[in-house]
Amino acid sequence: MDALDDLADELVRRARHIELLGDRLLTAAADALWTSVAADAFRDQVYRRRREFDSAAHEVRAAAAVVRHFAADVRSRKRVLASIEEWVGRLL
Repeated sequence: MDALDDLADELVRRARHIELLGDRLLTAAADALWTSVAADAFRDQVYRRRREFDSAAHEVRAAAAVVRHFAADVRSRKRVLASIEEWVGRLL
């Protein structure tokens, strides 16, 4: 595994952490026992924030996928270079 794969793994861990923070936010809102117009507004805001957390986590996971794709491309190109180096070495 190389540095790019490590970076992708870290991004996935960060995305999961963002999701967990969103879960905790919802739990805290659900635990609030007060009721009123202000409480309803608070809960609406919490649900909006939760969607923002979900969106952020999705973006981070998408970034991880791009990094993984890039890492695979780099590995492929390294194999091609190694093959060319081997071929040139045989010519010399």
